[in-house]
Formats: sequence, structure tokens, C-alpha cells
Amino acid sequence: MKKLYPLKFHPQWMPKAWGGEHWDLCGFEETPSVVSDGYLADNDLPDILETYLGDLVGDEIFDWHNLYFPLLIKRLDVEDRLSVQVHPDDTVAADRFGEFGKTEFWYVLEAGPDARIWMGFKEDTDAGTLYKACHDGTADQLLNAYKPQPGDCFFIPTGTVHAAGGGLKIAEIQEASDMTFRLYDWGREFNPATRREMHLDEALDSINYKKYDEVACSCHLETDPVKAVEKGEGVRVLVEDPHFVITSLSLTAPAKVSMEQFKSCVVFQCLSGALTVQCDSASFPLAAGETMLIPASLDTVTLTPAPSGAHLLQVHLPQPPKDDVYDGPEPE
Repeated sequence: MKKLYPLKFHPQWMPKAWGGEHWDLCGFEETPSVVSDGYLADNDLPDILETYLGDLVGDEIFDWHNLYFPLLIKRLDVEDRLSVQVHPDDTVAADRFGEFGKTEFWYVLEAGPDARIWMGFKEDTDAGTLYKACHDGTADQLLNAYKPQPGDCFFIPTGTVHAAGGGLKIAEIQEASDMTFRLYDWGREFNPATRREMHLDEALDSINYKKYDEVACSCHLETDPVKAVEKGEGVRVLVEDPHFVITSLSLTAPAKVSMEQFKSCVVFQCLSGALTVQCDSASFPLAAGETMLIPASLDTVTLTPAPSGAHLLQVHLPQPPKDDVYDGPEPE
């Protein structure tokens, strides 16, 4: 069996009522990402995972998730407004729907003058108040409204009511799940021509009705930078969560990344600039808007930015809990 190498995939465009999404890395059997380069070109992610197992994702990750690739990497093009929505946690999603929950993270790439992100409640509320507001068209008034700027980050735990609109491009990292409960659709749900399925009744017991905790959901600076980056700068841990760890890397000089410490595959999502990823004397280009999967079995990769630099998100999977019970869907 040939040795794995850094993998890039063909993006998939998913049109939506509010714009659309590029699915850059997806392991769903019905819409799998397909490799674009190298000897594995035209093979899809589920087939590669079935062949390489822990060599692709990490041994303990594979033992926990089996043939389910646990990340979904997207880029959102938000022209109109996303529905006011919420995502259930893993337990509810598994028990009721046989799916994962949907913890997610947004990184704002571009924001027009009218762009808005609605995130969490301004004050503690309750199901009855939210239910009434969704029916009388005032649900957004219960939520914090932010005027986003490029570089803003939002960690969105399950249960957090949120929406976005007005001209935005967003890099999204999330659990591999499409579990979304729509609560309110800005009036589109009352028009037969634009009506989509709503899930208000199903969602009420999955919502966190507490006042939004901006501190807990904000990004933070890392005082002890990730050891993987031996040479480089601009290392900032954005999210440390049981589902994924996200680090921002702003590179102006080569950075050597050791894979051993992660015991997991690593995903690089290039936000701006360009770089080459070097591995075993081979070089693999990565440009803005592209995503690359680094298999867990590789020893080290060296990130060499273009003269103008490169900014990317580094994503890896934390080790599964040792004494916990798996809460996701049953592996196929």
C-alpha cells in the first residue's frame, strides 16, 4: 500500500436560499469529497478512510469514530439571511435522529456594510417567549446583533441560537453533521414560494436560554504556543473543544509542524496568501480558499509561506475520552 501524502479535494458547491456553501472537506457517503491531486486523485474520502484507517485520521480517532470522518469544512457565501437556527447536541441528535450534533466555528473572511451576525440571547429568556417571537416575526430582537469585521471569530456551541446575513463570506469548521433546526426564516416560511421546513417545536428543548456568554465563546491568545510550530509567528489558539482544536497561524517564515504530538490528522484551511506544504522532499501548493488534509501517519510537514505571507487555520481532533461512552451515531 502506497504511503499517504497531503491531500486536497474538489470543492462542492451547495446552493442555499440565502446564498450557498462550498463544502471543502466532507466524509458523508452521499456527498463525499473527492481527491484532486496525486495517485489518489478521483478517490473519495470515505474510500480512503476505509483503506488507510488510523493512518489517515489517527489510531485512537479511528477506534472511536470508525469509518465516520468527524469534521466538515466549509466556506459560506451569505448574500441574504440565514434562518434563525440552532443545532442539537450529540446526545439529542444521536437518540432522536441517529446523527451527530453540530458544534461549529465561524471565521469572518469578508463583510459588507450591511452584514450582521446574530448570536445568542441578550438576556435570559424562556421557550414561551421565544416561541411567540418566532411567530410574530421578532425573534431577532431577542438576540445579540454584531456588525462583523474580517477576522472576527465566533465559536457556536450546540444550543446557541444564531443567524447571519447582509453580505458575508465565512470559513466554517464544524462537526460532521447537517443537523439544523430552523426557528424563524425572516418571513420566508409564510410565503408558499419561499417556504422551507421549520423545526421550532422539535428545537425548543435543545436551546440554551441563558444570556449569551461572550467570554466563553470568544477567541483567546495562547500564552504557550503550539509546540508543533518550531519556527514561525502569529500562533493563536482560537478554540479548544472536545470536537476540534483550531489554531490560527500567520506565517512570514517557514514553520515545521510535527504530527506526532497530535495523534490525529490535521486540516489546513488557507484564509489568505499562499504557501507550500513540504513532505518527504515533495511540495504541495496551498492557496487562499483551499483546504488540505494532512494524514496522521506523516512525521513532519514544513509550511513555507509565499513572500507576502500566509494566514491559515490549523484544525486537529483531540484524543477521545478514555472512560466515556460514545454519544454519536452508530458506525456503519
